[in-house]
Amino acid sequence: MKPVIGKEPDMLGLDRRALQADYDNLRLSGVPGIDAGRLAFSLMHGNGNLILLVDEDLSGLSPRQIGSDLARELCESFTAARVDGIAFVRTAGRPVRMTYFDRDGTNATMCGNALRCVTQYGSERGYLRDGADVVMTDDGPKWVSAAGGAIRVALGAGREFQRVADEQYFVFSGVAHLVVLLDEHQGLDAIDVRTVGAALRYDDQLCRRVNHPEGLHVDFMQRYEDGVRIRTYEVGVEDETRACGTGSAASAYVANRVWALPYPVRVVVQEGEIQVEETEHGLLISGSTGHLFGNIPAMDAPRPEHSGMIVPALAVGGSGG
Repeated sequence: MKPVIGKEPDMLGLDRRALQADYDNLRLSGVPGIDAGRLAFSLMHGNGNLILLVDEDLSGLSPRQIGSDLARELCESFTAARVDGIAFVRTAGRPVRMTYFDRDGTNATMCGNALRCVTQYGSERGYLRDGADVVMTDDGPKWVSAAGGAIRVALGAGREFQRVADEQYFVFSGVAHLVVLLDEHQGLDAIDVRTVGAALRYDDQLCRRVNHPEGLHVDFMQRYEDGVRIRTYEVGVEDETRACGTGSAASAYVANRVWALPYPVRVVVQEGEIQVEETEHGLLISGSTGHLFGNIPAMDAPRPEHSGMIVPALAVGGSGG
């Protein structure tokens, strides 16, 4: 599979100077309970889904310091861009561990795009074997690979599949997803995803029916050329995001079960495409990933302790698959 080059910050409408100012303010204001000057991070993306990756070990963070309050404060510290979620990465010991929080501090069992970012980061720093390795998550161990520069991660099997209403299907792909099918006469672009998505996400009766009171991610899906196109409302962001990895997997699963689309399924999102395969490791996703901004230098470069200067986070605009 040919690697896909990650987007540069300006292609996503990001302002490096404004991000630098956000980081400077974070260091000056501090964060209760942690040394903000030691925070080692990279703002990454998976098809435009902005993920703040924090290396727990380089940051001197202990497991007891990782929690919803810290996650929310760090996400909200960046105002130049909406950070959709934060992945804390623990590299001491095996396997590498990812703990994920949505931007509002919700501890989510899985984020497919965050797992892709962690896989790229872990491979670049030698924490993960390129060919194939495992990352531990709150949804269990996940198979990952960076072979040939193509970032591919498995989310496990599609679970709990059921039809809940006309053209509405539920599937668990690491988190709970409601997939709403649209026909060719319905305008995907015309849907108010934030409003309609929120109504379904907070539908208590629906959530109880599928046994997920925590709420539902909602994917609006339509046939598109040889695949599907989706728009997603995400729990924890409480808005539409540019891309959702677990949502792409859930949508592809439903497209295969309901529309008989064969794998691999091409899923078109706001920022490019995510390809979904079905493998012995479950639903496997791939797409573009990359570093946008951060302070983690390459492995062979000394880290400027407590410096206010941001260095390029590894290979800015790195490759994914």
